[in-house]
Amino acid sequence: MRFAHKVKRLLSNAFQRNALEYTLDAELRAYVDEMTDRKIRQGVPREEAQRQALLEVGGIENVKEEVRDSWLGRGIEATFQDIRFACRTLLRSPGFTVVVVATLALAMSSNLTMFSLMRAVLWRPLPYRDPNRMVVIEVDARNVLNAGATRQELIALGERSRSFEKTSTVDRTDASLEYAGDVENIAAANISDDFLPLLGVRLALGRMPHTRIDSGRQQPSAILISNELWQRRFFADPSIIGKSCRVNDLDMAIVGVLAPGFHLFLPPAIIDSEQIDVWIPSRLDVTDPHRGVPLLARLRPGVTLGQANADLKTLAAQFERDYPDLYFGSKAWQASPFDLRSGANVRFTARPLHEEMTREVRPALFLLSGAVGFVLLIACVNVANLMLARGSARQREWEIRRALGAGGIRIIRQQLTESLVLATAAAALGLLGARLALGAIAQQTAWHIPLQSRIEIDAYVALFALVLSAITSVLFGLLPAWRQASSKTGRALPAGRSETAGSGARRLQRILVATEIALSIVPLVCGGLMLRSFLNLLHSPLGFDPANVITAGVPIDFKRYPTMEGRLALLRDVIDRVSAIPGVQSVSAADPLPLAGQERRRVGRPDRPDTPPILATQQFTLPGYLRVMGTPLRAGRDFTAEDLKAERAVAIIDEGLAKRLWPEGAIGKRMVVYRTGWLNDFEVIGVTSGVRVTRVRDGNVPHFMIPYSLYPREMSLVIKTREAPERIAPRIKAEVDAAHIGRKPLEVRPLSDYVSDSIGDTRFIMFVLAMFAGTSVLLAVVGLYGTLAYLTAQRTREFGIRMALGSSVGAIIAIVLKESILLSVVGTALGLMGVAAVTGAIREMLYGVRPLDSMTLLGVIALIGAVALGAASVPAWRAARIDPQTSLRSE
Repeated sequence: MRFAHKVKRLLSNAFQRNALEYTLDAELRAYVDEMTDRKIRQGVPREEAQRQALLEVGGIENVKEEVRDSWLGRGIEATFQDIRFACRTLLRSPGFTVVVVATLALAMSSNLTMFSLMRAVLWRPLPYRDPNRMVVIEVDARNVLNAGATRQELIALGERSRSFEKTSTVDRTDASLEYAGDVENIAAANISDDFLPLLGVRLALGRMPHTRIDSGRQQPSAILISNELWQRRFFADPSIIGKSCRVNDLDMAIVGVLAPGFHLFLPPAIIDSEQIDVWIPSRLDVTDPHRGVPLLARLRPGVTLGQANADLKTLAAQFERDYPDLYFGSKAWQASPFDLRSGANVRFTARPLHEEMTREVRPALFLLSGAVGFVLLIACVNVANLMLARGSARQREWEIRRALGAGGIRIIRQQLTESLVLATAAAALGLLGARLALGAIAQQTAWHIPLQSRIEIDAYVALFALVLSAITSVLFGLLPAWRQASSKTGRALPAGRSETAGSGARRLQRILVATEIALSIVPLVCGGLMLRSFLNLLHSPLGFDPANVITAGVPIDFKRYPTMEGRLALLRDVIDRVSAIPGVQSVSAADPLPLAGQERRRVGRPDRPDTPPILATQQFTLPGYLRVMGTPLRAGRDFTAEDLKAERAVAIIDEGLAKRLWPEGAIGKRMVVYRTGWLNDFEVIGVTSGVRVTRVRDGNVPHFMIPYSLYPREMSLVIKTREAPERIAPRIKAEVDAAHIGRKPLEVRPLSDYVSDSIGDTRFIMFVLAMFAGTSVLLAVVGLYGTLAYLTAQRTREFGIRMALGSSVGAIIAIVLKESILLSVVGTALGLMGVAAVTGAIREMLYGVRPLDSMTLLGVIALIGAVALGAASVPAWRAARIDPQTSLRSE
């Protein structure tokens, strides 16, 4: 009831204001008249009686003001009055308003963009059931990090663990879908039975697939499809359940359709695609000792991550004790004689799913967030400087307000209201800029951002924009407001419209400019370091030449071509067909392609079994691959057709591996490649230059190649041609399809795209930092120029006197330049101290450059020096053109 009464009073005060004012005036005048009549009856003359009555009351208008202040809602009304006055004042200065709003909007848009990214990627929970209980179990085996689990370990963890209620796995694969005579390549995934239930997935139609009823001994017989595929390919047919289609040339029944809007969010190392169209149940073969199986699990209610990891440590020891042959015996995973004596061989570590998804991008996001924070601070300092200059020009206005009774708090309140109006307008424009920026980020593929489909401008971002506008209005408005409220000259009002700023205001402006320069140094140095890293990556020796090389996936149907002889014949036919295309210079094949995900093997020397194996990347190639790729042979020879026909156990290694195994020379030596359950002995027939196949920045990972004929693989063509990829791609696909490989050829891409993707994260971060650094420098230039121009104008009389006393033009110019250089030196010194504290955090993102790189620091110092001279040139030129007589007469 009390609250309802307050609301009623508030509404009455707001919407019945005229009636309240009339009643208040009538009551006050009636009271004054009553007091006047009482004094008249006491013998006081009427005029004197009325005067005394008014004095005792305190004045009708004063009492009215006091009563109004006590009315409920008076503060709201005063706030709206301040806002209306602020808007009128700012509209009378459109140039100032536009500059301030544009400056703040530029900084706010970048901050809102980063907030949207951080919220979508780091702060919003995953859209799964109880997402905080979902974990990834990382398996390290034989000192190989994240080697993956075996199928037996997956099943054993599900049966023995007391910490997990579900354990599962998933494996992405490319597949071809044939339905109603049309064939298309789709993204598919092989899943264990618990995978989709672990995520809490809902279905639109049908049921979940299950290996017990949907998978035979050799192959699955049923699939689950995405809602998007159902809409696109099956035209949302409600009777689709039970119908058959062909996946990878196998007949499969559709048993279910996922609910709309489902996206798969997993760490990139497991699956980097959010959209999977076909889900295939995968039977787990416990007799398969090979690793590489990713593990996902859900914690039981009440189980902590620490308890789960303690449980996993106990289970690892149990597995090694219960299955010694799989960890220490002849069937052990990639076991060398050294491994069999080395003790513990496996370690399980549970990590939160969300944390593991964002682990790689987290440092970059925090770096960019810090950069936009610096930009916002620089913008606030810049605007504060403008507000100080404008406040000095409004000195007469503030003196009049004080003369009329306005206190310091009232002046601060009015100026902060103006600041809030400016910040709110900038926030509105910033939201528009953030939407455009997020659209641009969605179009680029240079940097893989997890959870990208959830990045949007929503109510939380809009709320953050309001909070940001309030914070920034205080940051840039409080200091100028306090300065004006505390600046009491005690002099008579001047006749002019403005007066010269005092020495305190000029000193404060200089401090702000130096601070602005200091803040701009940090993003400049970070951007310079990332630029140096990017240039170093661009010029890193890859060991191959990606120019004019095109790749094309050739997925072979192994059921149609069951023998190695048939597969080799098919590949030769494909290569001959593609080689006959006009413009093609040479063709070969390999798997995997460089920088497209690599297999790692443990290698060593058979004559040194007690030496720890070396981890190296493995690649299968056909003859002519080195020639197409432009990889130089340092010694020995390439593979030949005879090597493939005879299935010779030969290998080509790079210089890095050769120097570590045989510094004296590797040709003709024997190399052991350890595989699960057995080992392979290869003769080294060639040594190439160092080859980078994992990432461009990985320059010390050894590499070796073996012939395709030794193991069945799906290969990718590498084609040397000067034809444009978009022109020759249809002809390549047509020739591959004409060879009847059994499946649709995969994507045709330039090899340079793989190189570009490998350094895409560095390029993207460098580009964004460069934009932020450029913005900060631009703001620093504007602030330095504006301050120098204002201070120079304030010293017009001084310069006139100096010139009248014989000072030269050069001396006047030197005074202005000296002030600019001094501010830049102080700001640069402060900024370099900040750089020393910040740049160590980006050490892991750099390549070939130290955090405190002298060349980068000197370049930034030189740039700031040039900025200082450029910003001072116009004010110095204006100071040099001052006419002494005019300047003295104007005062």
